Amino acid sequence: MRIHSRMASIVWKVVLLAFGAYGLLDGSGILAGAYEPGFPHMFTNVSNLFAWVYFLLAVVWLVRHRENEDAVTFAPQVKYTATISLLITMLIAHFLLFDAMFQDGQLVWHLVFLHYLVPIMSLLDWALFDQKGRMPVWGPLVWLSLAVVYLVIVLVGAGPLGMDLGGGTTADITRYPYTFLDPAIAGVGGVAGFCVVMIVAFAVLGYVLFGIDRLMGKAARN
Repeated sequence: MRIHSRMASIVWKVVLLAFGAYGLLDGSGILAGAYEPGFPHMFTNVSNLFAWVYFLLAVVWLVRHRENEDAVTFAPQVKYTATISLLITMLIAHFLLFDAMFQDGQLVWHLVFLHYLVPIMSLLDWALFDQKGRMPVWGPLVWLSLAVVYLVIVLVGAGPLGMDLGGGTTADITRYPYTFLDPAIAGVGGVAGFCVVMIVAFAVLGYVLFGIDRLMGKAARN
């Protein structure tokens, strides 16, 4: 059942923003007084920054439209793009990059926030507060746009253009932000296969979300 309280929705989003702000500021090195130049190259940070800006605008929009009960979700397709992008971040980080969660045997807390807390809170924001049954059938393809644009920029930038886009644990290994995107390490076929599998898998995930949305929408109308 959807929570209709506008205040609850705003408070939830503000907490999400606080978690995201901590994760981004600590991950960028700003809290320690030393900015990490590879920070904007990682999809974790790109997706979280995109989502952070979205939820900030959503809070402002909800406050400005507090008298309109029909104003529930700000820019839905942008929201679902942010949510799918965060789910991509969480799943790839968990299954492919989990070791990076630890440095010198210690848990890296900003990665916990960016890889788990913010993505889960974003998904729950949709589940708890959005009107259901309104996702368009073409939506899951559009929601992949941020991830696809990121891949194109990285592969072209670090490949033909020779830009140094290394970051995190790859900074001293390759100019790519992730080793599985470097043809010299993963092979051309490996990189192409990863990209295809990722796009297909997360399109399927989007349609699973679409199907759940439709079912919840029908349940709400009955």
